[in-house]
Amino acid sequence: MKIAARTLIFMLLSALALAACNPIKNIQSRERITQLRAVVTTYRKLMRWGHYDQAAQYLKKKDGSQATPNFENMARYRVTSLTIADQISSDEELEAKVTAYIEFYDIDTGRALSLRDEQLWWYSVDDKRWFLDSPMVNFSDYVN
Repeated sequence: MKIAARTLIFMLLSALALAACNPIKNIQSRERITQLRAVVTTYRKLMRWGHYDQAAQYLKKKDGSQATPNFENMARYRVTSLTIADQISSDEELEAKVTAYIEFYDIDTGRALSLRDEQLWWYSVDDKRWFLDSPMVNFSDYVN
């Protein structure tokens, strides 16, 4: 009985020690995920209220290039709803895929439409911030 109790205590202590092996990494991962949620929320709000030029500050490809959206064309559209449906991050919390559903209308025609926007976000360790690798949604692509 004593051996079984010692073995059980040893196994519990070992499991506890392994769980706390790298608390710094766990804290950094949690901070990155918290920051991602905040960035995605800000981006969603900027898009929702038509501040496309401010939302574009999050656009940056991993290779450092930046695509500039056609803001003049985007001004023709108003977003009525932008809902984040899913957010999946990589094991290292350096990349994330966000699925958003956007409802919008063309101000010239009044035609209401909706789309699914797959966003690929990546974390720059150098800049200590998240960037959107995928292009900003082009509403004209969804208007027939």
